[in-house]
Parts: sequence; structure tokens; C-alpha cells
Amino acid sequence: MDHHPTTPGPEINGQRSIISLLTPEELRNYPHLSSLRLLVNTSFKSNHCGRLTNNLFPADAERLSSDHQICSELGPDSFTYILASFPISNDGETPRLYGSASGKHMLPGSYKMGVSKDASVLLDWEKYDVWELKLLVVDPTLHKQGLGSLLTKLVEEEAVKRATKGSLQLSKLEPIATDETLQENENRSAVMDKKVILTLNTAREVNEEYYQRRGFVTTKIETLPKGFGKASRDWDLCFMQREVIMTGKVSRL
Repeated sequence: MDHHPTTPGPEINGQRSIISLLTPEELRNYPHLSSLRLLVNTSFKSNHCGRLTNNLFPADAERLSSDHQICSELGPDSFTYILASFPISNDGETPRLYGSASGKHMLPGSYKMGVSKDASVLLDWEKYDVWELKLLVVDPTLHKQGLGSLLTKLVEEEAVKRATKGSLQLSKLEPIATDETLQENENRSAVMDKKVILTLNTAREVNEEYYQRRGFVTTKIETLPKGFGKASRDWDLCFMQREVIMTGKVSRL
């Protein structure tokens, strides 16, 4: 029986869909994890192994080698949206998975691509809450229907919600009245005024233009050698990011 939050999704090819939000634990126990891995690999092959990329990767290349890899890549501070046929579960019947996207919270110091095209400018972790957009995939037969944009928006909104929730928790701390702790109070206020950054990395010739059209800025490009990831030639991995929203200062409750 599924317990994760669900909401109605868009109508897809005349069929109802449902959007599920999974915690890391729920994802590990998701009964259709193998179907999700198949979707990720199918999407990867469609985008990275076809003629549009001059067969950058061989036809047998896979993005994920096991179900476990999905959970291990995302880690404990993450969430996953799954867009599937309705109902999500029906007497053990496997639903059709239309798409998926995950958000992974980046720990201070783990993301160093900068806040501008100058990669030497490092993030000020007192001002930014950083989330990585991971494993954004859509069934290749359903491209150009806005499903990728929908999933990206869901990840953005959940990241902002979590950043705001963290700020609210800080705001509930006892007021600080002594002179000795004024600086600490100011530091807390700065934390509550964070900006949310959504970041990702992708093969440049495959997806850079797609994400640029959606407001992402390339902050760093790393050239990887032939054979890396089974690539047929040298290829560029680009790191991209977009500022999502200002959470704003939160008044004390």
C-alpha cells in the first residue's frame, strides 16, 4: 500500500496521471523501482546514443546499472517526483511511468561552480541553499508535451518549500536580547534570507541548449576523455545553475 503524497497530474494522451512525491526511504521501497531504472536508461539512450548526437555513446550504454544506484546517487537528503498512469497501484499492476525528477540537497562546500560564469567565484553558503536537479527523465514517446518543464517546476517548488521551512524553524528560536549575542542574531537573520539555487550537470551537446532555454546558465565546462562513460570521443560535461527564488527574511513567530 502506498503512503506517499499524491496529486492529480496532467492528462496524457487522453489518460489520467498521478504525481507522487517520495522520500529516500519510500524510493528504496518503491515497488516499481526497476521500472524507473528502465525509464531512465531508455531516456538516456534516446537522448545520448542516437543520430542527433552522432552516437556519442554506444547503443548498449546505460545511465544506471542497478536499482540501488538510483538511491545511492540521491542520498539521504533528497526527494523524488514520479509521474505515472493512474492509479499508481492497482492490485499489484505495474503502472506506466511517464517521467521522474529528483532534488538532492547539496552540502556546504560540495558545490563550487560559482554564482556566475566566472567559476572562480565560489558560493557563499550563508546566502545560498543549493539543490541539484537529478535524473530528470521523460518517456521519449512523450517529448514536447511540457512534462520535463512540469517536473523541473515541481522540484524547484519543493526545494523552495524546504528552504523556507528551514528558515521558519530558525525563526522559532528564542529571541536574543543580550549585547553579547547580537552578532549571532544577525547571522541567523542572514541565514533566513537565503537564495535558492538549482544546479545540474549534463552532456553539453545533448542538453545545454534545452536548459539554457529554461533559464539555466553554464558556469563551468569540463572536457572528459574518450571512453569515459563509454563515450565514443572526447565530450564536454557542462555545469549549469539557475537562481529559483528569494525566500525572503522570515519574521520571528
